[in-house]
Amino acid sequence: MGTKTFRVVTSISMVLAVTAAILSIIGVPITGFYPAIIVFVLVALIAIASKFYAVKISNRSSDFQRNYYTISTIINLLIILVVLWMTFVIVHDRVLHDCC
Repeated sequence: MGTKTFRVVTSISMVLAVTAAILSIIGVPITGFYPAIIVFVLVALIAIASKFYAVKISNRSSDFQRNYYTISTIINLLIILVVLWMTFVIVHDRVLHDCC
């Protein structure tokens, strides 16, 4: 995976995860505390850390960088899926009250 793909996927992952974490924290007074807020914050930290670590490894070998970009891109794609799924479940459970 190239650096361009990594940057795009990581940026999308970071924006989605941070937005979900902020909206979850804002929603606490409305719907009450939900344990998924902790997961959103941790997932956002993973996305942010992968972006900052990519800058830090610029002096490593190209093989190491290529492996890191591939693994990190896959992890960030999974983060996007997890955040979207958790958002869907939380909205239906806490806001729409139509779950179970």
